[in-house]
Amino acid sequence: MMRLAVAVAALALAATPAFADDWDFVLINNSGKEIKLIEISPTGAEKWAKNRVDEGVAVAASIKPSGRMTVHFDKDGSQCRYDVRGTFMDDTNAVWANINVCDNAYVTIKFAGDKPTFTAN
Repeated sequence: MMRLAVAVAALALAATPAFADDWDFVLINNSGKEIKLIEISPTGAEKWAKNRVDEGVAVAASIKPSGRMTVHFDKDGSQCRYDVRGTFMDDTNAVWANINVCDNAYVTIKFAGDKPTFTAN
């Protein structure tokens, strides 16, 4: 009987899918341009997912320069490094790469000349 219980428990655990964790960080737009879309992907994977918004929560249609938005996403297991892609109102976009979302609650995106840069804390 004990073996059956252990076998059933093991089977139940094996059949349980791995769930991604709900994560978020505050994105501060110091790019100088209005952003209409934020997407996030594990660094280098280019599996872009839109900022996830909870049903019934009002969200601004864009992030104005110097504005901020909370970015919600599903974090894959121990993955901590993510790329953020912003699409601007003029339909151009930029990617801020290799942001550590595990250790930073605030990410400020900006440009150094034409190069996307960020600070995080």
